[in-house]
Parts: sequence; C-alpha cells; structure tokens
Amino acid sequence: MNSRSVHGILVFLLLCGVFTPVAFADDPLPTFTIAYFNGPCPAGWDNTSLASASGRSLLPTPRGGGAGGFIGEPLGSQQAPSHQHAKATGSITSPAKQFVLIDGCCNGSLGRSGTYTMDGSAQKGNSSLPYIQFNACVKIAPPNQETAPAGLLTFSLVPCAGPYSEYTAASGRYVVGLNPNGQPAATFGGSNLQPSEIRRHSHGMNGSLNFPSKDIAGASGCCAHNYAASGTFNFTGVTEVDTSNSMYDSAVQAPYYTAFFCEVR
Repeated sequence: MNSRSVHGILVFLLLCGVFTPVAFADDPLPTFTIAYFNGPCPAGWDNTSLASASGRSLLPTPRGGGAGGFIGEPLGSQQAPSHQHAKATGSITSPAKQFVLIDGCCNGSLGRSGTYTMDGSAQKGNSSLPYIQFNACVKIAPPNQETAPAGLLTFSLVPCAGPYSEYTAASGRYVVGLNPNGQPAATFGGSNLQPSEIRRHSHGMNGSLNFPSKDIAGASGCCAHNYAASGTFNFTGVTEVDTSNSMYDSAVQAPYYTAFFCEVR
C-alpha cells in the first residue's frame, strides 16, 4: 500500500468521524468567533492567540481595516487609564494706561500693556473610565449543528461568513450596553475611527488673572504710553494631548484590539 492510499484512508476516516482530531464544541458559534467569558475559556475555546487583546477593548474593525490590529498601551489588571494634556497655550490682553511722565528711566517694575501668549502644561490625571474585566477567548473547535439566534452579534478573527454578515454601522465604534429605554443600534459621538487612528481631543480653557496695582508719583494722562493697567482680565486658550509623547489618549479612546463584528441574519 503506497502513501497516497494511506492518506486517502485517513481522510475517509476523518470524514466518517471514526478518527476526530478536534472535538466539536457544544455551541453553534463558528470557528474563530471571539467572545468574553466570566472565567476560563471553555472547551473548544482558547486565549493564547489573543494575547494582544488582553488589557484592550474589542473594537469592530474600522472600514478598510482587518482583525488583529491594536492601538494603545494595554491596561494592567484593575489599572485606571490616565492621560496628560502636555501642552496648554492661550493669551491674555492687558489694556493700556497712560501717565503724565517722562517715558524712560528709572521707575522700574511697571508692566507693558498688550496681548501676551501663555504656555504651560497640565498634570497627568485619571480618566475614570468605567470598565469590567472578562476573559477574551477565540473559538478553535468546529461548531455543532445548532442554529444561532437571529440578531446575535459576535466578534471574529476572520471575515463574517455563512449566516453571519458584517455589521458595518458599528465599524470603528466602541460597543456599549444599552441603557433602559435606549434606542438599539443608535450611534453617538464623533466619526468612526479609521484604521490605526489615534484620535486626539482638546479642551478649551478660560479664566482670569488679577494684576495688582503699583503706585508711582505722577498723574494719569499723556504722554507716557502703554503701561499695563491693574485689574482682573480674562484669558482664553486650549489644551491638547501630545500624542508624540503619549501613545494614546485614553480619555477619548480606551486601548483597543480590532476584530470583525458579525450579526446572524
């Protein structure tokens, strides 16, 4: 008997179920389905190939992207994500004050009026992202012959097939549990994330500064110009996350791992 004949007999035995290398799972979900479990992965499921999903949220893969991409530093167990607005810029304008003086030396410590820029930074803070930890597992065994319920939404490492079709409305969006009386499938917030996008956000800032007065021996009037007036004046500006130093902005996006998001038709 040659090797081709032996191979044919083994294939026949596999097809007949006499020799089964992988046991069928006790569920109808297709191979390469990704799901969360409150405990270890059950029989027919495994998490060793999903190491990059640990500490990251599953995200329906953005349009044009694939499964297995990830952005952001993974969170440790019960670690609070934090971010820092490393750059803060703004301006403040002080009106002018004129005096009947000779404009020159030597009464120092007076300010010059005008608009001045401000540069600074904000301290790192906790974004207080609410989350719960579960074990992310991928299906490695063939499914049984039962039918999954229509409308079931699952993640997958491979493109959706069979009775499953990709749910594109969720592409590039985080999936959030529906609140009571909420509208199913409603989208909210900014535009869908693009492949490998690191989304930025900024905060406008405003406030006021008080300039104390400084008395001099002179009268108000012409012609020593452009001294800064005392008083309280408003400032405006913006703070931005410096993504060149911070790999991700966890206040807007938790670290994520992409997978196809499939719906049973």
